[in-house]
Amino acid sequence: MTKRFSRGFTLIELLVVIAVIGILASVVMASLNSARIKARDARKIADFKNISTALYMYQDTYGRMPPSYFTYGINNEVEGGGNYELSMQDLVNAGFLSEIPKSPGGPKYHYYNYEGSPTIGAILVTHLEGGQNTTTGIPPSCRPFTENWCSQTHASKAYCLCHPTY
Repeated sequence: MTKRFSRGFTLIELLVVIAVIGILASVVMASLNSARIKARDARKIADFKNISTALYMYQDTYGRMPPSYFTYGINNEVEGGGNYELSMQDLVNAGFLSEIPKSPGGPKYHYYNYEGSPTIGAILVTHLEGGQNTTTGIPPSCRPFTENWCSQTHASKAYCLCHPTY
């Protein structure tokens, strides 16, 4: 009589273990991606709070907000393509920011100065990646417009901070 000793695992056992590991890995990756989106959004909000403080300090010092430096033909969808980077450089040069904040990924930062409008003043705009589209904005987002990025009539994930002139 011969004895059979089994050494190792059967093919079915190995496939089951690999399938379970694959399912667990996909769940972990999905959770990790959600955490990354939340972290990027939190960074954008924190950057805007810092920029907002610098804008008010600039206004207190110079009596106005930095200009937009908007020129037609410059691709303003690219960070540094005109208004945002040049305007933020004014804040760095004045000593109110240590460096120009850059978007941590996804939608870029934008700055616009509506000098002729005392109710709007200057506005910072980006789009958050998480959450739902809204017409009221993610607090403390302001929605002063009837169209464009910060529309109150078109739902979006726009995050807008307004700096009214006084």
